[in-house]
Amino acid sequence: MNAMSMEHQFQESMKRPRPITVLLGILLAAYLLVPMLIVIPASFTSGSFLQVPPDGFSWRWYIEVLEDRRWFQALFTSFQVSGTAAVIATVIGTLAAIALARSSVAAKVFRPFFFLPMVLPIIVFALGLRQAGQFAGFQGSLVPLIVGQAVLCLPIAFLTLSSGMVAIDPALTRAAQSMGASWWRTVWSVELPLLRRSLVMGFILSFAFGFDEVVLALFLAPPGRSTLPAKLYNEATQNVSPLLASVSGYVILVTVIAVVLVLAIMKATSRRAARRLATDKEKP
Repeated sequence: MNAMSMEHQFQESMKRPRPITVLLGILLAAYLLVPMLIVIPASFTSGSFLQVPPDGFSWRWYIEVLEDRRWFQALFTSFQVSGTAAVIATVIGTLAAIALARSSVAAKVFRPFFFLPMVLPIIVFALGLRQAGQFAGFQGSLVPLIVGQAVLCLPIAFLTLSSGMVAIDPALTRAAQSMGASWWRTVWSVELPLLRRSLVMGFILSFAFGFDEVVLALFLAPPGRSTLPAKLYNEATQNVSPLLASVSGYVILVTVIAVVLVLAIMKATSRRAARRLATDKEKP
């Protein structure tokens, strides 16, 4: 048996699903989905207490959320803060991944620094940002909260973009530079288009992580500007009502719609790129 046939058998064996892998996947999916299967039915209860199974069926709590503008304000603040922080983290992570991919020595030295926010005690970090924000004159502003979320999201964006950079053939960059393209032209015309999927995933993961952050919001949000997770936490400490479950139902619905739209856009983009490639091949 030669080396090529052994490699082919190994690849075929890796493609076949293993029972233990399938079982672990089912258990993990169940562990992640069970909370939603509990929260969503409980949000349709007609009673005044959060219980499963629900006490009757009613849209009462969903309507009450729609009639309370404070939840919309909290949701808007969450989108504003998390969206801005995700953009900042994705931009910095992209620039860092592109720069470090050009130098193995610099990558060994500076790469660990981008993962330091993952080991920072969040409460200490929040207190430090609060003091720094007051010293810089940002009282009553969302800037400290945005900066804090961007710092916490940076490792996620950097890791995602670094993985995308590894998949890019270095020969493409060298070919562009040999034809006279500048560093910025090479990045803009060659590397960024190839990093499109990683950019989208880095932004989505950063946004999701920042959107769910509670500690920074509790310490850094200005008076009257609470994020949705922070408002949920404050409401849960006072009264656990079906209203919290209905808010969670809205969040789950918005998340599912956003994921479906992103997947549809990425699929349409892939099809368009495949058609363009096929058209280019057909040209003489």
